[in-house]
Amino acid sequence: MNKPFMIMSLPEDIIINILARVPRCDYPTVSLVSKHFRSLVASSDIYAIRSLLGCTEHFLYVVLYNRDHKDYRLYTLCRKANGKHSRLALIPWLPAVPRRGSFVAVGSKIYVFGVINDNYDNMTSTAYSIDCRSHTVQPLPSMPHVFRFETIAEIIDDKIYVIGCNYVKKIPVVVVVFNTKTRMWEPGMTTLDKPVRSVIGRYGCVVMANKIYGKNFVYDPNETKWETPDKTLSSNKWNHACFIDDVMYYYDLFENKLIAYDSKKRCWKAVEGLEELLAVITVQKLFKTLKYGERLFFLFSIEETKEICCAEISTERRQGGQILGKVEWFDRDLIAGNFEIIKPLDVML
Repeated sequence: MNKPFMIMSLPEDIIINILARVPRCDYPTVSLVSKHFRSLVASSDIYAIRSLLGCTEHFLYVVLYNRDHKDYRLYTLCRKANGKHSRLALIPWLPAVPRRGSFVAVGSKIYVFGVINDNYDNMTSTAYSIDCRSHTVQPLPSMPHVFRFETIAEIIDDKIYVIGCNYVKKIPVVVVVFNTKTRMWEPGMTTLDKPVRSVIGRYGCVVMANKIYGKNFVYDPNETKWETPDKTLSSNKWNHACFIDDVMYYYDLFENKLIAYDSKKRCWKAVEGLEELLAVITVQKLFKTLKYGERLFFLFSIEETKEICCAEISTERRQGGQILGKVEWFDRDLIAGNFEIIKPLDVML
């Protein structure tokens, strides 16, 4: 009975140091102890200590489209220990995100870029960050360009490159750069004379060797120029890909395989060892891959049941170029309802 009072009597810096060692997934329970504990686990101090102690953890956040409510909202994966069922939980006090927004996770923050109104005659851009430590919204300076249709965003060396176009209106592709350190937009913008078609929004892009690769373009930020993709890379219809240790991964819907592209050897190959996982997959464009630390996260929807499923996969490269995959964790039916996976994000907390 006296233990809670003993803890509360400790100096606050000692309490923070203790709580910093507690797994982040237990913070909702810790916050129920008292209002003081609730403020401590939401403070920036505890996350600074966690970082110094090397206690930061990867957490999965996902932008989902609710077809019934017709809104785009942010959810977080609540993983349960001891084999208990995990779930995707809505963060209810956060606002709906833009319908055609782009999203980037940087450390403990998620950056959101998009338009507020889809009416072509009355469009205004929006840019803000979400602090996932406290789940609060922080506005960013207005975007220097109002994108009229689809956008994608990627992070390279603390800078977020927002690429957008409007292939309907034949507006050229535009790149604007946001510096996460200065929290300011960099002056100027880069344009491409010929519009990149809607594959920017539909298929996403991936960063390899500090260049941004799309389905039919490569953008080099250092040279601020556009390049043509390698013929071997563009020979496969890859989409919703991620890049880990010189290898790009994507799920091939028609082959029902996880496919890897070795950027050094410039060759494609199927990842082996995932037959049991792939046997349960029947999807229709509802799949995403994500770099999650040094592992691969694979989110997909089972078409018949509308289940959202998730798997964490580790990979091993063997001599001869063989790549083996191992399912470290898998769960299904993560949320009830009729949802579409828009964007998974790896957040550090």
